[in-house]
Amino acid sequence: MRIPYKIFEASDRPGGRVFTYEFARSQSPGKHDYYDVGAMRFPDNEANKKTFELFKELGLQGKLIKYVMGRDDNIRYYNGIKKTAAAASTAGDHFKDEIVPKEYLNKEFVDLRDKTVYGVDACTAQAYDPFRKALIDNFDKGWEELMKYDWASTRSYLAREKPSYPLPVIHWMETRNSGTGGFDQAFAEDILDSLEFDDPRKDVQWKCLEGGSKMLIDAMVAQLETKPSYGHQVTAVKLVYPPLFECFPNLPHRPHRFPLMKVSVAGKGDGYFTHVISTSTFANLSTIDTEKVPMTYIQRQAIRTLHYGPAVKVGIRFKTRWWEQGGLTQRGGSSYTDRPSRTIVYPSAGLGEAGPGVLMATYNWQQDANRFGALIEKSDWSKQLDPSRKRPWSEEILLDLLYSDLSTLHGVSVKQLRADTLDYHAFNWYHNPFTMGAYAHFAPGQFSTFFADIVQPAAYGRFHFAGEVASAHHAWVAGALDSAVRVVDEIIRWDFPLLLPRFKGEYGRSVVFSDEKSAEAGFVRGLFSQELEEAEV
Repeated sequence: MRIPYKIFEASDRPGGRVFTYEFARSQSPGKHDYYDVGAMRFPDNEANKKTFELFKELGLQGKLIKYVMGRDDNIRYYNGIKKTAAAASTAGDHFKDEIVPKEYLNKEFVDLRDKTVYGVDACTAQAYDPFRKALIDNFDKGWEELMKYDWASTRSYLAREKPSYPLPVIHWMETRNSGTGGFDQAFAEDILDSLEFDDPRKDVQWKCLEGGSKMLIDAMVAQLETKPSYGHQVTAVKLVYPPLFECFPNLPHRPHRFPLMKVSVAGKGDGYFTHVISTSTFANLSTIDTEKVPMTYIQRQAIRTLHYGPAVKVGIRFKTRWWEQGGLTQRGGSSYTDRPSRTIVYPSAGLGEAGPGVLMATYNWQQDANRFGALIEKSDWSKQLDPSRKRPWSEEILLDLLYSDLSTLHGVSVKQLRADTLDYHAFNWYHNPFTMGAYAHFAPGQFSTFFADIVQPAAYGRFHFAGEVASAHHAWVAGALDSAVRVVDEIIRWDFPLLLPRFKGEYGRSVVFSDEKSAEAGFVRGLFSQELEEAEV
């Protein structure tokens, strides 16, 4: 059965936050003249099962290559002290014991893998592992326990609850494990995120796509019978009850009225649909007039207030892969520092090539990203930049900072780095008008207050929230795919109930529901959400 559809895309490209930037190749073309500004790596674990199923369905297994998450010789540079990742993971750290007491610097803890970890890793494991284990053993019970602390930011939980760390220790942990200010967001978010990156149930293989993550988007678009309508900015969505012949002129002129969703597109007119699926970020959704879409108060508050994390990436295209040469051995993985660049990501594609090569000179989050973002003139994904363009003065400052950090960490002169540079690309996700943020990263209290309402439909089952924000896997392609399963389930339940068993057999159930009963209850609650909310007042 084929259901007709239209995809309205405000920008001029598909993919959204799956965005691979390809450098102009007028100078010294190479095999890997790109970097992933958005989604860039995929762990082959239970949480990302749907993503790998999609790779298989689209015939992309041959494009999957190993993504190097880390190497023992990656660099750790904190407080002016340089170590390898292997040396930094053992007892002791980069802090003086009068700032961070020795008992924490030299702390040992046996984590969920039965591995002894030290220092900051031990402090983190002691605080996180009880919740991680509870979620692994029984997700529903573990979630219930975690929600008891949804009031807490990571910083407040670590300070007030066991193991009650001193504030200097918490600042030290944040510096090593997050962006500056990252611990001010929900403790629950950090617990879920830690399971995505470090699932103790198996040794996870990480993958990326040869050619960049755009290969996934290109393959998906190729499968569409109706291609997206680009440059179509939705300005308003309304639930209306017009005579059917006004919306569908080819039907016999009968006065029957039927609930429809009216979608207005800037400069393009209106369209009528039985269902609308919003895959935009809630930040962008807040710019669309949805006043005439029946929603709960909580859903409207969620659209206005849900927190999205800032992120900045800067890719520099060099003549050579100097980080792999001249005694340097950074073949993949990431180096971390408390200097402004914070995280440097070495490409996993093209290991050992002579060059040119593209280095992700910084991948920044939270306050670190906001500060770098102030130096980026425009976050534009609409065109390939001219390598000979005049650089804005603020981006010259940005490059100066990055060159200085690269020089300090790797022992390569700034002069050499400048001479070796062919081009650069800087992108600030919070200043991109099509996303207004990088990924959902909930603030304290937002899971327990909003989450149940954003995973149920509005407008009596005809308006649906999709995308990673409406999932249990924030910031992951897997989250968007899981939300798609839920939304299609909602539409089938409403319009094609006889097809539901077949759909369930092929695609299962969204992981935000523990069983079929809770999935059905969420759908029914969405149908009558306004009435139920009013009855509770």
